[in-house]
Amino acid sequence: MKKKEIINDVINKLSDALSKERLKGYYGTPDSTEKIGLFEQAFGVELPYSFKVFLRNFDGLFIADRETENMIQAGEMEEAKWNSTRILSIDEIIEEYENLYLDDWKLEPNFDGFYPYIPFCITAENEKLIFIDNSLQKEESKVFAAFHDTPASGWFAAFENFTEFLIDFYNRGGNPDLFSNQSEATVETYLERLNDREEEKDDPAEVVKRTTAYLELFPDNSIKYTIRGDAYADLKQYKKALADFEKSLELDPKLALAYYCRGSMLLSLKKARQALIDLDSACKLEPGDSYYLNGRAEAFFALNRIDEALSDCNKAIKIDNRYFSAYYLRRKIYTALGQTGKAEADARVIEELLEEDE
Repeated sequence: MKKKEIINDVINKLSDALSKERLKGYYGTPDSTEKIGLFEQAFGVELPYSFKVFLRNFDGLFIADRETENMIQAGEMEEAKWNSTRILSIDEIIEEYENLYLDDWKLEPNFDGFYPYIPFCITAENEKLIFIDNSLQKEESKVFAAFHDTPASGWFAAFENFTEFLIDFYNRGGNPDLFSNQSEATVETYLERLNDREEEKDDPAEVVKRTTAYLELFPDNSIKYTIRGDAYADLKQYKKALADFEKSLELDPKLALAYYCRGSMLLSLKKARQALIDLDSACKLEPGDSYYLNGRAEAFFALNRIDEALSDCNKAIKIDNRYFSAYYLRRKIYTALGQTGKAEADARVIEELLEEDE
């Protein structure tokens, strides 16, 4: 029997058991197809095929035993849910995943791919079961037990794939045995394949696609509008960029990043006076940010306000003495002022920084 047929067979058996109440299960309405696609697009990841089939039939699921059923009868549905091993709905997955990726939960700092750990199940002991992003995998992700007090290198594969997990979940009345079929597979094996996606992450067209999907899920996220606006600017779609920056500032009038990105775009379009207004706003909102100070310095320099440009460069370098762009701009300022010795000193620092980055 093919893998696609196996998962459908398991789901049919599960559906039959639930409909005839041989198992007492609670699950959401299966209308999650669009959100599955938005989740995958927004975060640059892919769920295993078998799990997507499951979500299109059950949007989350837990099976009640006698104790949790008594809780439900007493009107304590949430407590019953939290005392059960529960497969998450797509909305719960999105919420859990976003929280994990914002914290880089259990992720090594040298990983450059999209956040790879996708939680799909929470056990009755409040431990997570996860998939590894399936984007570049030839086979479906194993089910890893991501215990909160264990580093990712210590997680074990409890099941070969979601189908095997679901079979055990079904056979054991919603209480799968995580320890009976431990595999020697490690998270690192998967991460090696997923690590080198930096080009995809940074490509402006891909950023536009991801942020557009994200904004379908979270339409009031001001930072994502700024990120998409910046990507549109990179693509030279300036009207769309301006619309996104305006929407971002409508949602959060104190978002310094939006002022900075809009100001940087205006400066690139040789609109230095307009740019300075935005870049000055960014600096006033976050006066300790070296990027914003350097941006304002560039606007000052473009307007031939040399002393103010030099002051901002000095402030930026004081905050971050390895900030390449600030040294580069300050060298140009010293050259314009005829201060050759200082310009040469900054040139040497720039060369040292470049050598260190090689």
